[in-house]
Amino acid sequence: MPSTIIDRYKKILSGEQKRFSPYEFEDAQYRKQKIQSVLRYAFEQVKQWTPEQARAELSWSDVKELKLHLVREFIEPPIEAKADDVYYMVEYAYPYLPRPSEKEKVLWVYQEVLAGRRRHFPPHYFQAVKGEERAKICFDYMWRELIGLTDIRQIPQMFAKTETAYAILRKYKLKILVDTLFFSPFDLVTEMYPELADPELWRVD
Repeated sequence: MPSTIIDRYKKILSGEQKRFSPYEFEDAQYRKQKIQSVLRYAFEQVKQWTPEQARAELSWSDVKELKLHLVREFIEPPIEAKADDVYYMVEYAYPYLPRPSEKEKVLWVYQEVLAGRRRHFPPHYFQAVKGEERAKICFDYMWRELIGLTDIRQIPQMFAKTETAYAILRKYKLKILVDTLFFSPFDLVTEMYPELADPELWRVD
């Protein structure tokens, strides 16, 4: 089976055939194996890359040149991927390659938002349990690395006044957490850090 898909892929590369049959990837049982075979052939035989080189070097222009957009449409991109990202095609071809941790992926997305390389977080990024975990990673990074607080008990004083809290969240691109996940800045902080729910910590002199 894999050899026949490669024969058809070779015809596509040579121009004898424009695309795969619409029925080529219908059978879910073999779909992944077929796609992996095409990707690996393209990376290893056509480009002469190792898996590590493929991960480091694959670009959108390579995808077009290798006609891999014809199989890309059958690969579900990770939630972090932007429209023109192709790195996950290499991960799909080589599932054994080391991958970034969830925290590393979240911080990559957040740093891109902060830098303006993304206009906003991916849709539904902060929904459900996974979304709450992502929210905490971003918020932790904000107060530790961006604001530079050294003690978690300093957070309530910064967030005690609602207007100030919203201004901070807007500045660091995290107002979406209150818009989609929490009822208020107070709710955000105390849900993430239950130990900060003590009213004494929120007292404004």
